[in-house]
Amino acid sequence: MTRRTKWILGGVAVVVVVGAVAAAVAAKSRPKGTRVRTTTATRGDLVSLVTANGTLEAETKVDLSANIMGQIVKLNVEEGDRVRRGDLLLIIDQTRYGAAVESRRAAMQVLEAQLARTREVAEQAKRDRDRAERQYQQQILPLASFEQARSASDQAEAALSAAQKSINQARADLNAATDELAKTEIRAPMDGVVTRRNVEAGEVVVTGTMNNPGTVLMTISDMSSIEAVLEVDQTDMPRVRLAQPARVLIDAFPDRPFAAAVSEIGSSPIQGTSALGGQATGTDYEVKARLAQVPDGVRPGLTVTADITTDRRAGVLKVPIGALVLREAEEDKAAAGRKAAEEEKGISTAEDKVATVASRERDVEGVYVVEQRKPGRKGVETGKVAFRPVTAGARGELDIEIASGLKEGDVVVTGPFKALRELKPGGDVIVDNTEKAELEEQ
Repeated sequence: MTRRTKWILGGVAVVVVVGAVAAAVAAKSRPKGTRVRTTTATRGDLVSLVTANGTLEAETKVDLSANIMGQIVKLNVEEGDRVRRGDLLLIIDQTRYGAAVESRRAAMQVLEAQLARTREVAEQAKRDRDRAERQYQQQILPLASFEQARSASDQAEAALSAAQKSINQARADLNAATDELAKTEIRAPMDGVVTRRNVEAGEVVVTGTMNNPGTVLMTISDMSSIEAVLEVDQTDMPRVRLAQPARVLIDAFPDRPFAAAVSEIGSSPIQGTSALGGQATGTDYEVKARLAQVPDGVRPGLTVTADITTDRRAGVLKVPIGALVLREAEEDKAAAGRKAAEEEKGISTAEDKVATVASRERDVEGVYVVEQRKPGRKGVETGKVAFRPVTAGARGELDIEIASGLKEGDVVVTGPFKALRELKPGGDVIVDNTEKAELEEQ
């Protein structure tokens, strides 16, 4: 090996050693801890909202069905037509029902003629009885003849009563047939708009039974009063009250939110198919909000998003919702440690598989506060975190009220979510609120 080669190798070794020493020094001087983002607890106004999706419906609408079966022979309206109360909408074939009316009317006329004759017979029998009674009292007529006249009168009265009952029955049958004939004409029950028409001329109308609904002919809606029918999650229901204000955004009118107010609150969860077309989960409730103004061109079924204002707070201490964490109580952590040890030994119990109500009640809600802060370079600082149990108040769209446990100016950790989940009280953190950190997280 030449002297020149030895010099080169020696120089390389020196460079490597110097680089290693520099890296060690840099690593030793680099701050340690979990990288987090923070914000300051501040005071301000807070609006608590419940947001839900739904569809528009007329507050008053009627689904028209037929009470008789038959073929539609005349149809007078189209979807979108305005109608007045009493307008003739459609006619069902009247041939059979008209014939039934004529038949019952003729039968009733026959019975009325028979009733007239029976009444005359009864009146004559009564006169004969009265005359026989006078003659019997005068001892002109024997008792047997008087009793015979009285019996004939009683029979005539019974025949008259039976004839009157037959007339009443015939009149009821005629009224029923007339009612069925009238039901062949479907008329508008109120002023409104034909918002749905399910039938065409020539179709056969089917009447409903207990288990099978009949044909819904059409829907008449009063479009002067419109409601947003919303599907509200069960966790938000305790905050919803009647008359609370709301803002409704109709997807067909994206730039015009409409004022509304809660007008009805459902008492049972939505079952079957929801108004939005999906299968109901059984955890949503129906809430209706009446629009203060009805826009031109609005139609039932338009999808909407609504924000219901459930509370307003002024000058409250607030932090971002993401800063709030739920931390296990110390006894639950000890139990979790014992469970892990038992699982390593192959021991498990049914109680370990679910969280008990008691353990959930012991969970502590709070935030992580950065203490012992030390400034660093390029807007990055270090510190240690402490867990502060807090009492949460009203919940806004982005922020939540802190009723107790914090003071204005406290620096709380807001993310990332993974860091919040892994933080421990007393742990070291690196506070990095720079734009570069946010981009790297995204």
